[in-house]
Amino acid sequence: MKKNFLIVSALILAVKSLAFGQNIEIYDIHQHYIPDCYKQALLEHGTKGIESDGLPTPDWSVEKQLKFMDEMNIKTAFISLASPHPYWGDNKETVELVRKINDEGAAIVSKYPDRFKLFATLPLTDIENSIKEINYAYDELHAIGIKLPTSVDGVYLGDEKFDQIFEELNKRKAIVVLHPVQTLNLPDSAIKEYPPAMALYLNETTLAVLNLIYSSTLEKYPDIKFIIPHGGSLLPSLSDRLEGFQKLAQGKSKNKISDVKIYLNKFYYDLAGFAVPNQLYGLLNMTDSSHLLYGSDYPYAYPEFIQNQKIKLDKTKLLNRNQKNKIYKENVNLLLN
Repeated sequence: MKKNFLIVSALILAVKSLAFGQNIEIYDIHQHYIPDCYKQALLEHGTKGIESDGLPTPDWSVEKQLKFMDEMNIKTAFISLASPHPYWGDNKETVELVRKINDEGAAIVSKYPDRFKLFATLPLTDIENSIKEINYAYDELHAIGIKLPTSVDGVYLGDEKFDQIFEELNKRKAIVVLHPVQTLNLPDSAIKEYPPAMALYLNETTLAVLNLIYSSTLEKYPDIKFIIPHGGSLLPSLSDRLEGFQKLAQGKSKNKISDVKIYLNKFYYDLAGFAVPNQLYGLLNMTDSSHLLYGSDYPYAYPEFIQNQKIKLDKTKLLNRNQKNKIYKENVNLLLN
């Protein structure tokens, strides 16, 4: 009898564990949209048809996205362009395409104002028009923030050529979400068959963040709030090493660099991808749970994978129920205010 009672109790706990979070309205900070103008540009410039950094571009529509959101109980999705960044060597083409991309994103938000918010894209290689696009995105499209690629045309964020853009973002107290792009100029000896989303994306994001820190960009523009994607990429694993190299890095730099731990604690991190359990463990030793945000990476991550990852997040013992509730919704509200 006692054995049967224990088995039944265990099953009830398991069901409750899996059901946790099903009735919580979720804010998803890491979703994407795929405008027709962007798909056409990929088709025109891609060597293998419509691809996004080595992977087929998902079959996307707003209707499919809303269906997915309803199934996951996601109230609001914060949408941005993924990768590749729309630049193929022609600034004029990029400026015009970025405006169309942002207009289409704003149209989605306008039609479904409670379901979507927009992180606008910039024609990053064109500094003057990037500043114009920032103003247009905020003043005309009412974007919630800006999405920046980790690099463009081989130049990483933190390079001084982007200082005017960051100055404008700082004036706006902007929320900036980073997104990795494909690594340029890999040596011929490197294995190139696997998609960059498997590993190289994490390198790209980490390198961009370190560039922002050690270039003193964060010192100069302290009012920008950064969201680091994919569980902080490699930063949770590197945080102790970066702290250990702090003195040496400062000695070799011409720029003022505050304690790297201050920045790592200050960033926000989304949990899109494979964040549970290992990256989450590292994140909680690097920052606190109030800086963690839920992200699904839809539609580039498929629904079954997203559901499985959410179950892992629901069940993890690294967070208590209150912390999970805040990751799903309340932390985004704190970020926006």
